[in-house]
Amino acid sequence: MDTVMFHDIRREHFDLPLDRFRLTFDDGLYSHYYYYPCFENRAGCLTFFVPTAFIREGAARPVFSGRFRDYQKSAAYAAAAFIGGDWSCFMTHEEVQVLASRPNVRIGAHSHWHDIILTEVHPTKPKPASPWRLQRFAHIPAAVLETMSIRSRLAFQGHEFRDGRLVARSEAQWEDYIKRDTESCLAWFDRHLQRVPSAYGFPFNEYCPKLIEILKSFGFGEFYAGSAVSHPEVIGRVDVDKLSAEPAGPAAQT
Repeated sequence: MDTVMFHDIRREHFDLPLDRFRLTFDDGLYSHYYYYPCFENRAGCLTFFVPTAFIREGAARPVFSGRFRDYQKSAAYAAAAFIGGDWSCFMTHEEVQVLASRPNVRIGAHSHWHDIILTEVHPTKPKPASPWRLQRFAHIPAAVLETMSIRSRLAFQGHEFRDGRLVARSEAQWEDYIKRDTESCLAWFDRHLQRVPSAYGFPFNEYCPKLIEILKSFGFGEFYAGSAVSHPEVIGRVDVDKLSAEPAGPAAQT
């Protein structure tokens, strides 16, 4: 059975043959909690990957009772959070706790900070950087950004911009960042859910052998990324919005 990845949920998703797939949800969005009643009777396990720094204090909000919410692309809610400081698109502590108590739900890790960095490593299928990413580096000269790529701070060693110039992170600094991020994530799980997650969804679906090696040392044993995987221990997923565009084939029918 193939695995599907959700970000924000919209009405059209419920017209898809979701019962053919394992379902995973990235980014810890309020819509995941809001629409849970639509998945409550599903027999298969639902895995929600939460970036723990995005989950803020607050009570549980209303859930779906017939009214569909406005849909937001990931670039829109990322801009609202990172640039505007509005974290309302993400679940509260209490909402994650409610989901975690459900028998068909598993809460997985999606890092703590879910942050980005500049790197000379460019994507194999380049596309323009989201405006929110560029705004995060608005203090950096445009000429520098033209030669760099903005990627996962966990998956790439990358460069910091300090004192008017780019400075490469050392291997030790990069490794230290991965460990601090993971320790902060696990501390959140212990404090708010009293459990240790075993599944990890990579931020931005980006990973590398070093990141996997360190995560395994913390006890993680199940890893998820996007559709193009290059490591035998990583489970690939298809984005739910691609399902309606793809013809039904043997893989989709398993």
